[in-house]
Amino acid sequence: MGSLRKIFTEKTLSIEDLSYLSKLLETDLSLNECFILLKSSRNEKIFSEIRKKLDEGSLIEKVIQDYLPKQIRPYVVSLLNSLSFASSLSISLRFCRNNEEGKRRLMNSLAYPLILLFISITSLYLFDLYGIDSIFALIGTFHADLGIYKDMRLLFRIFVKAFYYGVLILFAMLVAFSRPGRIAFLYIFLSRHFPNSFLSIFYSEEFMSLLLICMEHGYSTRESLSILKAMKSKPIVSLLAFRMDESLMEGRTLKEAATDRFYDSSLARFIKIANHTNDFSSVIESYIFLAKEKIAVRMRAYSLTIQILTYLFIGAVVIFIYQILFMPMQAISSF
Repeated sequence: MGSLRKIFTEKTLSIEDLSYLSKLLETDLSLNECFILLKSSRNEKIFSEIRKKLDEGSLIEKVIQDYLPKQIRPYVVSLLNSLSFASSLSISLRFCRNNEEGKRRLMNSLAYPLILLFISITSLYLFDLYGIDSIFALIGTFHADLGIYKDMRLLFRIFVKAFYYGVLILFAMLVAFSRPGRIAFLYIFLSRHFPNSFLSIFYSEEFMSLLLICMEHGYSTRESLSILKAMKSKPIVSLLAFRMDESLMEGRTLKEAATDRFYDSSLARFIKIANHTNDFSSVIESYIFLAKEKIAVRMRAYSLTIQILTYLFIGAVVIFIYQILFMPMQAISSF
């Protein structure tokens, strides 16, 4: 473990280092002075390698890509195509924090019920595989009627197989749609057939959050859309930015562009209010807050549904196992 940690810290800068570097770049300090101020025993080798490559004539935009942690690298690489290193780093850090917050919300809502469901079904599978046959064989010596229990066992087997096949199909779909173009195609398909779904709210919130971050860094709406269009690591955000920018180029207003079926239906109403109040940022922040609340409510509903189904399944399994375990005693008493 220590050697792995050593390899990791020798090859990539931490998010903390990059955050400090971003703050220092907002001052009048040179890049070399920033490296000196941030130097520590953990990152000294990295900064030395970066300075060496810069002294050889390489550009920081190219050099830094080799030392970025994986969670922020896609953002920085995409933004460096159109922005300076300082701006790319600053915006990417906020993108990364926004993404990590979304992942935490998702994990906090669904991790426990999904893990509980998986463990309960796997436990039943192992019990069916290694325990029930021996119990049935023992009870069979007493010529007890096993008909209803065999039917229940068959039902559980069908359920377990359906669950694992579903997991495999889901995994196959994740692999099949792992490419950015396919993810965008899937989103277009779902948006056309299921408008204003959970996905449209989720990605509209993410899109507006990233758009607002760009605008807070001093970029206009059109410039911010151009930045997001280049975000190949966020294919759906890139798609939404492309659709909105295309609508604006056709002469439509921002409110009219937001009525597209690919966006949350309430977004257009917030943009209309923002145009009347001349306070775009505050109104969009309100939209983002309410969209996050909608997402949280739906996630809690999904989580509660999974938990209820899991508890019902566990209850049925417990009753089934209880009956099976007591069958030898019942068979002996009847014999």
